[in-house]
Amino acid sequence: MITHQKYGINEASAEELAQIPGIDREKAEAIIAFRERRGGIYSLEELTDMEQIQPDEMAHLHEWLTLASEKSGALEYEGQKEEPDII
Repeated sequence: MITHQKYGINEASAEELAQIPGIDREKAEAIIAFRERRGGIYSLEELTDMEQIQPDEMAHLHEWLTLASEKSGALEYEGQKEEPDII
């Protein structure tokens, strides 16, 4: 069971990302630059495209990061992403 805050990968600041164990300030800033170059991250697995993130780190990052967005109203349940209806 997760007992800590999860950070929205598309909204988290470098300061927030650097609070994740194993993510230092330099790696946090690289994640933000990567996110901005791509126009957003749509799957956490995209992070493995970064030189700084190794595939074996993904299980740990899934414990700390989410695709859920307060801004978009998107929700994530049990690893399933639901998008709000767009009219």
